[in-house]
Amino acid sequence: MSPPFKKKPSHFAVLGSCRGFILSYRDPHFLVVWNLLTGFSKRISYSHIVARLKYYVVRLPYKFHLYGFGYDASQDDYLVVVAWQDKDDHYHLDYLSLRTNSWINLDAALSNLLGSYNWNPPGLFFNGTIHWVPSVLEAYRDVILIFDLKERTFSTLSAPEQPVKSACSYSILAVLGGCLGLYYRNYDSRKTEIWVMKEYKVHSTWTLYQIPCEVFQPVCFYSHGDIIGRGYTFSDKRGYFIHNVRGDLLKHFKNLCCPIRRAYAVYTESLLPLPSDIKDKDKKNKRKENCM
Repeated sequence: MSPPFKKKPSHFAVLGSCRGFILSYRDPHFLVVWNLLTGFSKRISYSHIVARLKYYVVRLPYKFHLYGFGYDASQDDYLVVVAWQDKDDHYHLDYLSLRTNSWINLDAALSNLLGSYNWNPPGLFFNGTIHWVPSVLEAYRDVILIFDLKERTFSTLSAPEQPVKSACSYSILAVLGGCLGLYYRNYDSRKTEIWVMKEYKVHSTWTLYQIPCEVFQPVCFYSHGDIIGRGYTFSDKRGYFIHNVRGDLLKHFKNLCCPIRRAYAVYTESLLPLPSDIKDKDKKNKRKENCM
């Protein structure tokens, strides 16, 4: 299905996914929530933030320090969360409620860690919370930042044990086998290291898997432990690979198209409507009833 734009935008990017909806960016200052299956879409303006930004950059994700998209089950509401820096170097936190169709400022909830790390801006929605990780994890003291969509509060998780800074690259969060995971490339071993937290918020359950690929993006963890992903090896093998938990190669699908890009969103089809869409339909039905 084509993106829901009458005119092709000069720039379009997927920023996140939640319960069948994709959050995307289109220029100049719009976000779009879009259900690929039903075709429903909703355009969101954030122009009120742009004028106060410290760095005027045309495209996301560089406009925002952090951003994320998730679902608050307690309110049956979808939230778009953004943290940004103004011209006076002050950080701000705003979120959009798709139920009320309004932006709400939440500076009082800001974490003092926001300016302490070079964060990877895209947030990962998992277990009712949005997670962010520093671009490079240097030590056990480093943390994963968490925003609880129900309580509207920040907390942290300790990162797993890590090699020295020079040995690892850009860190990316993912949901793997129904668990929180993160992965990065280890330059020293020329492997991709994947950490999976088998029990959420229990630090001792972080489990390491080492895949003998220089670049490897895990796509799926099977229940019996095999890992499928796309990438390439130091011997320049490219495609999709299946490895077991010991890192042994089980299968290589070399003829499949395999663009190597950072993937932040995994999409699952859904027929769910947005809460604001339900409210709009209810209003239309009431108008019809009053006219009868």
